[in-house]
Amino acid sequence: MSFTQPKEEKEIEEALVKDFQAGNPDAYDKIAELYQKKIYALSFNLVRNQMDAQDVTQEVLLTLFKKIHTFQGKSAFSSWVYRITLNASYMKLRSKKKEPNISIDELLPSFNSAGYQQEKIQDWSENSESLLFTNETREVINKAVGLLPEKEKVVFLLRDVEGLSTEKVSEVLDLTIPAVKSRLHRARLFLRKKLSGYFEEYSSQKGEA
Repeated sequence: MSFTQPKEEKEIEEALVKDFQAGNPDAYDKIAELYQKKIYALSFNLVRNQMDAQDVTQEVLLTLFKKIHTFQGKSAFSSWVYRITLNASYMKLRSKKKEPNISIDELLPSFNSAGYQQEKIQDWSENSESLLFTNETREVINKAVGLLPEKEKVVFLLRDVEGLSTEKVSEVLDLTIPAVKSRLHRARLFLRKKLSGYFEEYSSQKGEA
């Protein structure tokens, strides 16, 4: 489901931003309260570490406090916050040694000369609803998401995990809507292929039980 900010909520947020820019510290407290959980959730999905995500959250909130005067309202305030969060998360990742990502092309389906997919990939997403509540499955999915190349990963996290609309993701990342859709499609194909074996094995074990 796409996230669309209600008009009333957007107006309240815009008023808070103006109040804080005018020097009202109480407005900042309310802004921090509105965004702290969203900032932490997105940063954690990128850095995959609670302490690092907490560090990023504090850095972002501090940046908002120091640089609120630079926000000119050319895009939505929420898009500005998401961009700051992404930048802070990437800086945190660069400061640590990262395992190399698998190339997305290695896990995308292959097609023959006629344009047909050469291998049948089970659509695990149809069976995953009951599985998403198990810790083991969550861990498997998180690891697969972690293997996504950064460009596809961030689109997938914003669109499918955070629930932002395609238009909102386009604004946050300064990408065209077709580019967002293309990266999201590649991310979903990557994950479908990466996870299909796990869910196929899980279904077999469940059937034998």
